[in-house]
Amino acid sequence: MAQFEVLIVFPLIWALLITLFFHYKLSIEFTIPTFFGTKKFREKKLQSSVSKFLIKNSRVELDCSYTNAN
Repeated sequence: MAQFEVLIVFPLIWALLITLFFHYKLSIEFTIPTFFGTKKFREKKLQSSVSKFLIKNSRVELDCSYTNAN
């Protein structure tokens, strides 16, 4: 039975780090571009709802004029 020595631990750690590096690099390169379409759609929906909200509030502000207050 092999002993778990320092000579075995460091190559295992380096192999794990290299494997994780390549895994995350590849997964990030392939998954992030797929989310850009969703992000654009979400921003578009948010901007349209925010603009509708601002238009409604601006109408309220236009109705309340302070020019008659003397």
